[in-house]
Amino acid sequence: MKYRLQEMDYLRGFAALSVIAIHVTSGYTANGRSGFVLNQIVRYAVPMFIILSGFVTYYADAGRGRFSCVGFLRRRLGKVLWPYVFWTAFYVLYASRQLYQAVGWGAVLQSDRLLALGSHLLFGTGYYHLYFLLIVFQLYLLYPCLRILLQKKPVPFLISTFILTLLSQTGIYLHQINIIVLPDIGMPYVSLFPLWIFYFVFGMYLASVKELNNLLYGKEVFWVTAWLGSLLILLVDSRWTNTGDSSIKPSMMLYSLVAYFFFYLLALRFKKMRKGIESIGESGKIKKNMGLEGIVNWLSAQSFLIFLLHPLVLDQLLLLHENTGLPILWQGKVGMVGLFLATTVITFIFTYIACFIPWVQVVGGVYMKKRRVV
Repeated sequence: MKYRLQEMDYLRGFAALSVIAIHVTSGYTANGRSGFVLNQIVRYAVPMFIILSGFVTYYADAGRGRFSCVGFLRRRLGKVLWPYVFWTAFYVLYASRQLYQAVGWGAVLQSDRLLALGSHLLFGTGYYHLYFLLIVFQLYLLYPCLRILLQKKPVPFLISTFILTLLSQTGIYLHQINIIVLPDIGMPYVSLFPLWIFYFVFGMYLASVKELNNLLYGKEVFWVTAWLGSLLILLVDSRWTNTGDSSIKPSMMLYSLVAYFFFYLLALRFKKMRKGIESIGESGKIKKNMGLEGIVNWLSAQSFLIFLLHPLVLDQLLLLHENTGLPILWQGKVGMVGLFLATTVITFIFTYIACFIPWVQVVGGVYMKKRRVV
């Protein structure tokens, strides 16, 4: 039985907040420098989610003893498949409802969104964030083979997946800046696993490296400098090539990897600080911090549902802006922060209510059974 790694909960919770920040700030990148910079800072979120998925999958697998391919696929694919089907159907119908409000049922019945639900399920195009589930589904299907290859030749295999992802992302990047033209394959390239497989295998590899923490401690200055340097490279690249809305490019790979180590080190430091506080003795301060730990654990456990639900909340808040006649509601830096806080809080409220419903696993949540969260 493996011990729970609290630092992974910190990272997963932070990544969930960062995904919300990406989608909120994307509407502010064209009108202000702060929105653009913040949007680029948090774009490590999706790669980090995939790294964490690979890490947790391999770490949990190592604690189960003998590996069963059928058992693994049954456990993991079910957690992704049913939420993917549910939310794809939901968002397709939701988008069709918006179309109906604009142009009527005649256009809805002729729209590709309502008539091509199967295509949306196959290609991950039901809504702008659902491609992520299709990627995870592919990686889980490949995991039994990835596991064997990593155990046989860990470093060579890790390098080979790095080359595959780097070449794939470079091709997309060159297409975005009009240096080459990629053929139309009938589906978004972003949904293809070669673009992301390195992150997943990298997470698996990290789960097998026991001395990782020792390599990070004492090198805080280096990782702060590396994070700022890689962020600067990303900002310059995104601005000069006008690819700020893309998370697929070599500079993003560099930034995502450095950001993972940077935030992982912060998570380790926070974990160590909490242990130091707990060692003082039973006090009011300690009990207060234990409440924070409960929130972090809940956020980590429900991060999948938060990821799936928050675009709906964000879209409704933006519609509120359009329909209330209040033009300053979400405008400017204050409006951007307010929109992020409103989206986050409302998403958390709905997620908290949903987590006490027994069938919440179908929509991507974790059933909490009536136990207290904090």
